[in-house]
Amino acid sequence: MFTEKILECRDKSILIAEEKTHGKIVVAVPHHSSLGNTKLPCEFHRCSDENAGFLGYYLACLLNCHSIIACNYYIDPNKFKESDYFKRINSWNPNILVEIHGHSGKSSKFDIEISSGSEERNRWSLELAKKLRLKLAEYDLLKQYTISGDYNIIYYKASKSKTIITKNWIPFHIELPKSIRSSEPQYKLFCEVLAEILLEILNS
Repeated sequence: MFTEKILECRDKSILIAEEKTHGKIVVAVPHHSSLGNTKLPCEFHRCSDENAGFLGYYLACLLNCHSIIACNYYIDPNKFKESDYFKRINSWNPNILVEIHGHSGKSSKFDIEISSGSEERNRWSLELAKKLRLKLAEYDLLKQYTISGDYNIIYYKASKSKTIITKNWIPFHIELPKSIRSSEPQYKLFCEVLAEILLEILNS
């Protein structure tokens, strides 16, 4: 409840880092702000990923894993290895990093875009996208969304995100439309499906 209250805040820069039982998966959200607050106090990343922090928090609860969420942050934390955001993730030394983002729909080629940061590691994002596509097709609430994890054709490649291009862990940069992020029934179902798939990948 306390974390959710912080996530609703519109005007304070706060970094929420929570340690849970499992550290093999880390959930991270670098550009969260509350619904309706579209701007961040960061010169280099003005657009917020509205409500993305609530998805990250719910996903971490489902996985009982470590998480870090930058709320209304004054720097672009996933672009610098020197940031407290990157350093905390690195200190946890996960096997898998899942970074949740949001897009407006203006530039993306698919509703849901997944990147592992390079063409060389395209197999990871392709695998996650395939599994998600099959699972989401089972649910009327989410089956309409298009999904791609192909680095060669998606718009959001995350090629400049230090948390994604590092070789320290398997990275998944997930871009989601506002329609999912703003609907609690949709984002909770999405996170439940995603959690199941991530555990499959971790244990494979």
